[in-house]
Order: sequence, then structure tokens, then C-alpha cells
Amino acid sequence: MTEDRSSTSSTINVGSRCSELALCQTNLVIQRLKEQDPQLNFNVIKMTTKGDQILDKALNKIGGKSLFTKELEIALDNGQVDFVVHSLKDLPTTLPPGLTIGAVIKRHDPRDCVVLHAKHRAVTRLSALPAGSVLGTSSLRRIAQLARHYPHLQFENIRGNLNTRLRKLDDDNKYDGIVLAAAGIERLGWKDRVNVYLEKHDMMYAVSQGAMAVECREDDVETISMLSKIHDQHTALRVTAERVFMKELDGGCSVPLGTWSVLDKNELHLSGAVFSIDGKEMLFSERTERMPSNEFLPHPPALFPTSDFFSHHQVDMIHGQRPRLTSDVLSVKGLLNNNIIVHRTGMCCSTNDVSKYDCAERCGLQIAASLIRKGARDVLDRARAAGNAENVNEAPKKFVVEKKSIIDSTPRTDEHLVDSTPGTSSEGIVSLEDIVPEVTNHNFNSLEGPPCKKSRQSSSS
Repeated sequence: MTEDRSSTSSTINVGSRCSELALCQTNLVIQRLKEQDPQLNFNVIKMTTKGDQILDKALNKIGGKSLFTKELEIALDNGQVDFVVHSLKDLPTTLPPGLTIGAVIKRHDPRDCVVLHAKHRAVTRLSALPAGSVLGTSSLRRIAQLARHYPHLQFENIRGNLNTRLRKLDDDNKYDGIVLAAAGIERLGWKDRVNVYLEKHDMMYAVSQGAMAVECREDDVETISMLSKIHDQHTALRVTAERVFMKELDGGCSVPLGTWSVLDKNELHLSGAVFSIDGKEMLFSERTERMPSNEFLPHPPALFPTSDFFSHHQVDMIHGQRPRLTSDVLSVKGLLNNNIIVHRTGMCCSTNDVSKYDCAERCGLQIAASLIRKGARDVLDRARAAGNAENVNEAPKKFVVEKKSIIDSTPRTDEHLVDSTPGTSSEGIVSLEDIVPEVTNHNFNSLEGPPCKKSRQSSSS
């Protein structure tokens, strides 16, 4: 097992954006870690990202998939910080080499909400707003769905952190209301300002909205082991399915794509939809996956003995996750000895629960495949073209230091995943020919259709 962080006097450096909401979320993570171990010491390092700097353009006009994470990830990769805290919806579905999601924090309300100008404070339904009322949002997803259901409304771009957008609403006469993520406004204690919460029939939310992720280096066994104590598996399984769904469709802020998920006991329900820019086209799919029946174990028993060698069972489990070329043998072994593995979706999870994450992954893949068969790629390509995005950002590159690593081999298709379809990623698996397993005596034992009310405009699907 690894040494506890509290047994060393070193300070843990944490990366965060500078906004009030980002710092609030970072402090929430630190608070939960200190509840687990009061001896831990933290130092928050504030950073400004490209998305924070460019405020005169809508997100889809900027382009890129690392607008609010790139600078943080570079600092993490360089060792300037030990982990960074993100709103998970800002984190691209493909992480830079060597980085992983060490923990997902329990999800707040994932819905969208509307905060109205003081002159509309009595309004509780968007249909009650006067014709021509202007809602501020820079999200194509929000605009497409609201235009679909409320064609009497108009939309204007609004950028800036949460405080800035609320100030613009209050001080300018330009907006009758603004559309926000409920989780952010609630985390800052401003829940009383919300006029309308948008339910599934009005607004499918963004992938991972309401959840926070803690990103770290995948070879930092000590930090991952520490973060595993605050990892919320219920949330992680839902967002894993959502992120896989978006990844297969190459989604992001430049396309109108929404989701809705529920994990009820041992059943994961996932809905996904894509829209045209104007909301007139909508393609929808939903699926329910039954999760493996074993109970969630807060403190699972050791699956692997601590030793200097890989067992055959460990080798099989590593093969199933197809680690990257940069995966270090010693760190992989260290995680396994702590009953943790980096799942192929980029999420750290307990070795006892790999099958649950496989199930969530399969659910996301099936939803994406269903929408692709219905023509989702054409709808999203037209949305990207209409957005005319100017890409000013790229995912950070990593210089791979030569070290003993798990070597990539021939690709394979796992039987437990969906059949190969357009848009389904193909990754290689690893070869462990240079590692000698230790032989031990241990025994290891839907109907589809739109969820929304009748649209005021006809849809083509």
C-alpha cells in the first residue's frame, strides 16, 4: 500500500481557475479531503485560461475543446500542481496523455435554470414571457432547445463568469433573463434568484453538468489513492455514460447536444439528443442498462495481494483497460495494489467495480450508435458549419520521458462492447510479454422517442 499523504509534511498544490465559482468548487474538494484527513495541507494556485480571456465571442465561435482546462493541464503535466479541480462539463472527453480523472464529486442539480430581470420576477413559466423577450446565453444547446419550444423568445450572446453575467442582467436593459446551470448558482448560495428550473421536456442538460472532476497524473499513485476517498461512484457511472456518448459523436460546445441520466438502484437510464442550430431538427434515443448486481462496497476487500509481480488476473484486467503507451508499469502496479485502476474511459475506479464502468460505457456507445444510424452526424456537421468556429486552442501535448512502459500491441474489439459502427473508437490493447505473472493460490471468484412535449414547430428525425 502507498504511504498516506498526511505522513509527509509536504504541501499539496491545487490548480484552479480564478473565478469565484471555480475557487468555491476547489475549496469544496479541499474541505472533503480534509474531512478524511485533517493533517493534509493545501496550497491553491490560481490560473487564467483561454476561455476566461476571450469574452467577446460565443463559445462556438472560439472553437476548441480545452478552452477552460488547457493551462491547468499544462501545469499539472509539468508538476507545478498535484491536481486540478474542474467543472466536469468543461473537461474534454479525451484527456492529454498521462492525465486521468482521479475522482468525481457528488453531482449537484444538473438542470438548467433561468434567472429573470427584476421586472419579470413574478414570471414562473417561460411561456408567460412577452413575445420578443431576450434571454442571454452563449450555448447552442440551450438556444436550440428553447427556440424549439418557445419560438416567441429571442437569444443574445452573454459571456463572463457567473457574477459578471448576473451583473449584466441587473444593470443592462438588454436581457430579460439569462440561462444558467443550476449547480453553479446554487453552489454560490444564490438559489433564491432562480425563477424557472428547466425539466427534461424543455431542456436536456449538458454532458456532466453539475458534476466536478479532480484531474491528476495517472502515475501519481499517492494522489489517486487520496482522491479515491472522496470519489462518488453513483455520479461517476452516470457521467461516464454521458461522456462516452458525447465522445462518439465528437461533441462539444460547438454543437447542440443534450443528455439526461438516472441511476436507479441497479439500472442506468440514459437519454441523448442532437439538434439543429434552430431547434427544428431533433434526433433522440434512450436506453436502459442493468448494472452488475454486486453491491457497492465502501471498503472493498483487497482484490490483489501486494507483491513485486503481476498476477495473471492483474494482467487480464490491465489488458481490458487498454492503457496508453505512457502508462508506467510501477504506477499501474501501485494502483492495483490499492484496488484502483484507470478505466479505459479515463476514469479511475475500484478494481471491484470495473464491470459497472464497462456497462456505463456500453450504454453511452449504444445511444451514440443509435443516433448515428438516424443521421446525427449530418445534423451535427451542419451545426458546426453554421457555427463557423475559429479554433484558438488545442489539447496540451506531452513529452514522453523514456521509461519502462506498457507497450501497445495489436488492436482488438472487446466482445462486451457494441459492434463496430461508424463513430465507435478503436484503440489498441497492451502486451505484457516483458512482465512475468506471479502464480498464486488465490481464487477470484427500449422504446425510442422524444421525451418532450409536442413541439410548436415540426421536427424531422
